[in-house]
Amino acid sequence: MHSADTFESIIFYTLLSTWLLLKYWRQVKDQRIILGFLLFAVTMGLFTQYWGITGLRLLTGGLVIWPVLALLLGDRLPWPLAYPLTFIGILIPDLYGAGMAADWSGGWFAGVGGAGFQDALFLMPLETLVAAVILNQFGNVMRKRGYFSRRVRVDAGVYPEDRDRRARAGRTPTSKETE
Repeated sequence: MHSADTFESIIFYTLLSTWLLLKYWRQVKDQRIILGFLLFAVTMGLFTQYWGITGLRLLTGGLVIWPVLALLLGDRLPWPLAYPLTFIGILIPDLYGAGMAADWSGGWFAGVGGAGFQDALFLMPLETLVAAVILNQFGNVMRKRGYFSRRVRVDAGVYPEDRDRRARAGRTPTSKETE
């Protein structure tokens, strides 16, 4: 692939990721948790990358993390964010890997996004987005049936005859005792 095509494709999916991130980031309810998972995905990519015969290889944690969070969190994490979050999780280790190759070869290695629209920087976020859409829809169906809900009262119906076993016989616990 020609380097101009590679540059154009990198610009395209960088702009796409930036647009999606700016559009949906305010809808994220637990932003610090999402940033923590992003840091985990980047760290996983940095520590699992290696150079193979066909180029840089790394374990993309975002392929699992973002669809599962879209499943569990529902509207607390909009599913379109799976694309930019996976893109960032791959871009940083990819740049680091290019820097390592530059150090080995004594010059800059222009392999970041080298396959253009067939590169992992484009395809992995796209695959993650598809998985996030499917799992988000599955999660919506499951939430309607009562799964993954934060509003469920766990202690209702758990104790025999709705009686707390921590209480002594014939006595109900006070509010301070149950806390």
